[in-house]
Amino acid sequence: MLITHATSAAPPWLLLYSAADHAGLADAARADAKSLGEGNDPAAAGHRAPGRCRLAVAAGDRDGLVEGLTFFADGLASPRWVAGQADSAAARVAWCFGGHGSQWPGMGRALLDWSPEAADVLNELDDLLPGGVLGPLTGQMEASQDTPAATQPLIFAIQVATARWLWASGLRPAAVIGHSLGEVAAAHVSGALSLTEAARVVSTRSRLLNSVGDGGAMATVGLDRETTADRCAAAVGGTVVVAAHSAPQETVITGDEQATAALIENLQSEGVRCRMIRITAASHGPRVDSVLPELRAELADLAPALTHTAWLSTVNPGSPPLADADYWARNLRQPVRFTEAVSTLAGRGIRAFLEIGPHPVLLKPLRDTLHADGVDEPLLTASGHRGTPESVSLLRALGALYCRGANVPVPTYQGLTWT
Repeated sequence: MLITHATSAAPPWLLLYSAADHAGLADAARADAKSLGEGNDPAAAGHRAPGRCRLAVAAGDRDGLVEGLTFFADGLASPRWVAGQADSAAARVAWCFGGHGSQWPGMGRALLDWSPEAADVLNELDDLLPGGVLGPLTGQMEASQDTPAATQPLIFAIQVATARWLWASGLRPAAVIGHSLGEVAAAHVSGALSLTEAARVVSTRSRLLNSVGDGGAMATVGLDRETTADRCAAAVGGTVVVAAHSAPQETVITGDEQATAALIENLQSEGVRCRMIRITAASHGPRVDSVLPELRAELADLAPALTHTAWLSTVNPGSPPLADADYWARNLRQPVRFTEAVSTLAGRGIRAFLEIGPHPVLLKPLRDTLHADGVDEPLLTASGHRGTPESVSLLRALGALYCRGANVPVPTYQGLTWT
């Protein structure tokens, strides 16, 4: 199936404003809300006067723009507007790629219709990934298909297609980072793996993880990793280990289903915040040991290239990653050291993080880690949100970057122009 790009008759809009103070932004927002309400062209909206105060309003139609402008002017919260100070926080942005759990029915459809760059990638991946991409994204996924082998290649596809659009729009990451599955997209965006090689990795990884079968479970625990590891060691009824260090007070555990469930029940009875993860196979622990030799064998001929963009490993944050077969075996088996990698980026002065994927799963761990590191007012935004067309959510992300000082492309009926 080949999908070609067709320009929508009513594309989403991103309106940008700047002023010397908040009152100046509010006045401009009121004026444009009135103008748009009278039927005037959104292309004429937006006002940039001298000053560091900034506002961005994004919506898929005129009514949404009017609502966003009015809500801002009246001091009411809305996902349609974001405001901030152009303090150069967005001068260097880390692109972050999440793992399993970001999927939702309908994800990716708007991306196909809106972005020719993303559509090109998704068309290419339709031939590279088993089961294709276009059919699952444009059809209706059944609950029985929500397995690692079915969903993880689609998450990867949306991640790299979105990154391609951002790249084609002129944006560049200061660094890339991935959480578990997300490391495959990070490796590709960094230049370490070609799209064909990255598709091989995600296909092999997700298929073998799926073959591990039932009987495992994963959960998020609101404790530090040392305390969580001690509680895992004392678990009864099976093996439970730490699967990810997501944030200073957020740890993921993995293990045998009954033992994991019993541990979670005990922790919750003590008032510890816990959440079971919806996944049919438990990774980052002993349950995947049986598939690691096959994974190494199938990926033995990978030939990683030198990266053109900094890629921070979450397998071993202290060493440059080598995207070979052994690395991907460790990526599947070892704990994800996400919070350590984020702290490393913060130590390099990066204060802005853009999560790329169908829906954010990393914003809270990012926020908690940066708060613990003493980073003041970090910029955290995401390219996708469940139930929102990617065309709109991407413009909202661009708006968030603009409000913290970035130059961003502004969509018009004629294409992209730069601020």
